[in-house]
Order: sequence, then structure tokens, then C-alpha cells
Amino acid sequence: MIGTKRARNHSALMAMYTQAYPLCDEAQERTSELGAPTALYSRLIDDLSQLNFADADDRRAFPPTLHSVLAKHGLFGLTTPTEHGGLALPLQDAIDLISATASFDVSAASTLVIHNFLALPCIEAAPHIPGQRQVMRGATRGDLCAFALTEPGAGSAPRHIEASAFMHEDRVRVSGRKIWIGLADWARWIVCFARASGPDAKGRVVGVLVDRQAPGLKVTHEHRTLGLRGIIQNTLEFHDVELPSAYVLSRDQDGWGAAASSMNRGRIGVAAMGLGALERAIQVAASYASHRRLGKLRMLENSYIEQLFGQMVLRREIVKAMLAASCRLVSTQGAPNVHLASATKVLSSEWCGLVADQCVQLLGGRGYDEGTPVAKIYRDARILRIFEGPTETLLSHLGRCLLSRATRDEIAALFRSLGAAQVHAAAIEDLSGLNETDGAVLVYAGWLTTLGLAQAVMSAGCFSASDCSAAAADLVSSELAILRTRAPKRLSFEDRIRARRTLNTFLHDAASSIRSPVLTDDYLKLVQYV
Repeated sequence: MIGTKRARNHSALMAMYTQAYPLCDEAQERTSELGAPTALYSRLIDDLSQLNFADADDRRAFPPTLHSVLAKHGLFGLTTPTEHGGLALPLQDAIDLISATASFDVSAASTLVIHNFLALPCIEAAPHIPGQRQVMRGATRGDLCAFALTEPGAGSAPRHIEASAFMHEDRVRVSGRKIWIGLADWARWIVCFARASGPDAKGRVVGVLVDRQAPGLKVTHEHRTLGLRGIIQNTLEFHDVELPSAYVLSRDQDGWGAAASSMNRGRIGVAAMGLGALERAIQVAASYASHRRLGKLRMLENSYIEQLFGQMVLRREIVKAMLAASCRLVSTQGAPNVHLASATKVLSSEWCGLVADQCVQLLGGRGYDEGTPVAKIYRDARILRIFEGPTETLLSHLGRCLLSRATRDEIAALFRSLGAAQVHAAAIEDLSGLNETDGAVLVYAGWLTTLGLAQAVMSAGCFSASDCSAAAADLVSSELAILRTRAPKRLSFEDRIRARRTLNTFLHDAASSIRSPVLTDDYLKLVQYV
């Protein structure tokens, strides 16, 4: 019922938007009309500052005019070429606009990331789609595009995808279930990933472009999430949705490459969201601390709090530099570096969560009050450590790449390109003698890689123009030193048995002492996702 009501509201907004902003005949005309990125940034801030995101969060719906504001400024075609009606902005400018939007509302920024960085590139890379030019031009004007990858039993892991795309002659039939799909019920187009079946399919993953109104496609459950309450997230059910084979985005190729490329760019987008939320949290907390008094002094004059704010600002500086380095590599190589994008996303999301938590604590009871912005930031920031790969998954992947013979040269080359071969050598030395297949070792190796890349970026000096870049480099070195004191130790077989026995003992005791029907209901709800 809620989803249906929100969908009707969105349809009305779309109609209003179409009347207010008709399609331009030429993309160049529109680009000239919108102006340079700096002017666009300023106008966007002015418009976003007029919207009430706090009330929208309570209603679990965007401010009614948000979509038209984003469309008016061209933000649904940030990096899309002008021939498709986009702004064709450099990635760094697009990242700045996403961070600015996230500083007002992370939900709004996530809409831009899903549409621009996940779904739209998959469509742009498939010129064989019928009417691709019209699809792209409509998308840049506000026809939202969703990215349907996640499944109940697979998460985002491609090898476990169960949704099927049966390929037969000139038709494809899609069946399956997707969950936690952002923009699902508002989208005009959905990029769905499924496992191909049929003659010569070989079980490869394919991307299929599906019209939201296609027969057999149903939007069902609306997920009531902890944060990101403005954006709609739904379960999608595909019941033999039949389409012409021309809508298979990857044709005869494995479509996972396109999905992986979009997700790498999406990680940069998530890092930008974290940066914007982090900056807003510091602003709010610093404003409070400059007025609140502790005895005769303002909070901001307390030496402990001064140091705390100093560290927050340094973390912000490091994330900015990491994003700048990621964008620089995209501009020179044409695609994100998967290792640097993952490391940037890890640091931004983890540190955004840390800073948001510290800011809530600094505001005391006021920080826990929904009337202050930091409570909302705290809730919204939590998902960033999960979106586009949980921290632990990305760290394990980075650690495996650092240690694996197949990928270790890629990591080494990345460090060399940043002028930090010695940082890479130190990380390899730290890992000597450890079990390379142990999960704890892989996560540790991932942290060594992540902080090592941050150290390399800050040492390079060309990604940060701030006066505090040297202090930020010192902070990274300090974090690395602390990490090395926590290097995992080899657990004996007896230690692992003891740990499992401890958990089993607790579960047995809990089964006897905790008999709440609420817990039972929650357990049943959780099982449906496993």
C-alpha cells in the first residue's frame, strides 16, 4: 500500500516535471544553458538548501520537488556524453556534485549514484539496444534507471545468482527474484542481471534491460531500512518476463564484466557520498561546540575536543585525496582502478561512520535527538559500509590480490605509479610467515593495502592542495602503526575448537533462557533472506 501510494506520487511528479522541462533538441544547447560546473554547483546548493529533508526522512519519501530539481540541473546525466543529452562532466566534477548532494541527504545522493554510475553505463555500452538514443536521452532528463543485482541467497555474488534468462532464438525470458533494489518502483528502466540458460548459454551472467511496465514484472515488498528513508527500495519478481533478445545488454559475452565495471565506479560514488555526509557531520558538531560551554570554556576550546576535531578534518582530507587519485586514474585509463576504488570506498565509509558516531557523542543527548541532523547522518552512514561490497569483503579481496600470484603484480604496479614501491614492500614483509588462506590474515592484508594506498596518495602530494596534507599523511602512518600491533596470530586447532565450543554453549543457553516470541518472529523474517 505504501509503495503504491509513493509510486502514484512519483508519477504525478514525473508528469509535472515533463511539462516544466521539455526535451531539448540538441544536447549542446542544454549543456550551454546549464553552464560551467562551478556555477552548476552553486545553483544546486541554493536549490537543495530550500528543501526539507528532515520531514522527508520522517515520511520515508523525498521532498516532492527533489526530482525536478535534480533533473533541472542535469544531474541524471552527469558523465553521460552530450550526444545522449548528458553533461559529459569529468568524473571529479560529478563526484563533487554527488558529495554536495550527500551533505544535504545521503538518500538523494544514492539516487544519483545508482542511476549515473550503476545502471546508465550498462545501457550506454550497448548501442544495439532498440531506440538506445531515446532511452539514454530520456534517462538524462529524469527517466530513472535501477540496477537489479542483489538476490536473497546470493547477495551481490555473481557465482550464486539464480535468476535465469532463458535464451531462445530471438527472445529472452527472465525469471527470478531480486531484493533491496533502489529506485525499483520509480524506475522507467531496470538493468537486471541473470544467469543465461538455453542452447549455447554456458551459464554465463547476462545483463538485460527491462521496461518497468513489462508484463510479468512485479514490484512487491518495500524494505523499511534503518537509514536512506527517502529512497524507495523494493523486492522485484520476474515471472517469465519476455523480451526481444536485442535487449540483452552483453549479447554473446559474459555480462559480469559490465556489472563489475559499474560497481567499481559505484564504489567511487559511495565514497563521495561518505565524504559529503562526513563533512556535514563535522560542520554541525563544530557549530554546536563553538557555542556550548563546559565551565568557563567553550567545548571547542577543550584540548581533547580540539584534537578530536583535528583528526576528523584530517580524515576528510585523506578521503578527498583518495577520491582525487581515483578520478585521476579514470581520466588517464578510461576506467576505475578496482584496487584503488575499493580502498577509497573502505576508508570513506568506515571513517564516515566513525566521524558520525563521534559527532553524535559530542552533541550528547541532542545528538541522539531526531531533531538534529547528526542522528540522520548516523543512520544513513551505516549503509555505506555495506553498499557496493561490505568492508570485510572488499578487504578480503584486496588482501587476496596483494598475496595472490595472479594479481600481486597489479597491486605492485599501482603502488609504483603512486611513487610508493617501498610502502608495498613493507606490506609484503609484514605478511611474511602468515597463513595466506586464513580469513583474518586476508582482512589484515586488505587493511595494509588500503592504508598503504592512502599513505602513498598523501605522500605523492599532487592529490591534495590543503595546508594540512602533511598532518594527514602523519595520521595515516599512525593508523598503519596501530594496525601492525594487531597483526593476526596463527590460531592452533585447539584454539579454533575452543572458540566454536564457546559460541555453541552460548546458543544452547540462549535457546533455554530467551523465549521471546518477538525474537522468534525476527528470526523467521531473517531466514527468508538466507
